[in-house]
Amino acid sequence: MHNFDLTSEQILMRDAVRKLARENFEPNAANADIKRNPPIENVRTLARNGFTGLSIPEAFGGSELGLLDLVLVVEELARACANTAMLYSLTDGATTRALTRLGTKEMQAKYLPQLSRAECLAAWSMSEADAGSDIGNVKTRAVLDGDHYVVNGAKLWCSGAQVADLFLVLVRLTDDPGLQGVGAILVERDTPGFQIGRHLDLLGLRGTGMAELVFQDCRIPRESLFLPAGQMRQLLSVLDADRISGNPPICLGVAQAAFEHIVQHVKDRQQFGRPLADHQGVQWKLADMAMDIEAARALLYRAAARVDANQAAIVDTSITKAYVNQMAVRVTNEAMQLAGAYGLSEEYPYERHFRDVRGMSVGYGTVEIHRNSIAREILRGHYSN
Repeated sequence: MHNFDLTSEQILMRDAVRKLARENFEPNAANADIKRNPPIENVRTLARNGFTGLSIPEAFGGSELGLLDLVLVVEELARACANTAMLYSLTDGATTRALTRLGTKEMQAKYLPQLSRAECLAAWSMSEADAGSDIGNVKTRAVLDGDHYVVNGAKLWCSGAQVADLFLVLVRLTDDPGLQGVGAILVERDTPGFQIGRHLDLLGLRGTGMAELVFQDCRIPRESLFLPAGQMRQLLSVLDADRISGNPPICLGVAQAAFEHIVQHVKDRQQFGRPLADHQGVQWKLADMAMDIEAARALLYRAAARVDANQAAIVDTSITKAYVNQMAVRVTNEAMQLAGAYGLSEEYPYERHFRDVRGMSVGYGTVEIHRNSIAREILRGHYSN
């Protein structure tokens, strides 16, 4: 297949991660899902092999590579274990990118070297009971009291919460309406008044340690204010990049894994004296799945390359995220259908693949929200090729 003009270094890195993940992570992927146990040891293995800190500047121990490099790694991890791919974002995700681009020199010096070695894991906390895509409705409040901010409230759907050491948390800092009153703070795990709440068990990605965060008169040092109120759009621009490097490559990797498994299944499975693969109806389904995957990969790699070339556009992010999400649901669902009863059994990966990608159409902005964004850019005249 076309390699989108990947460099020899990118191909070597991709292949090395693929081998490492298949040999070390894939055999335990089902166990992490069934036992709801975050496979954090896999992230340590990636660190020992030099695959963490890809987006972190070399001055802080990172590799200072581009977004496409990160996409390649996440895709390969997800082909073996989606939970590992999600946990990998705790070292090379939205919080790390935010620290790199918007953090103070003190914050960068303190956290980025640890993140590059996976000695510190950083989570991003945005959602609340009444604030998902509508970030302007955040209610968790941080009130300045002398040299500290006193924080009260609760956050939901925080991936990696059970294993993270550092949290970038969106909070309301002023009474200004909507986004104007929202800012962000950094919270370390052992801060008094802060605790990891109940585990949130979802349909898929059960090994990501997702939980709620609870703040009860939690006192955060004033210097831990990450972003004052009124500057949230700077932080959201970071999230736009993460919507390319996090969610879509996980979907793509899982869809590729589902496709590979079902191809082998229909070649091996005999029905009425002949392999399933001999049936034209099955062959057409495989062809449709391959077309879907290739189209999604082309979109994703192009979007990441445009970010690296400083040519990123909001519409690229939304088209890529929405298409890859829906592609993954289609492909994993079709693989499950072709596998028959095997597709419904936890002894086989098909149902897990479907579960792991289904929620991605909700996280990082729902597909419907991204459709709104695409339409808005079209009508404003900002969509062009």
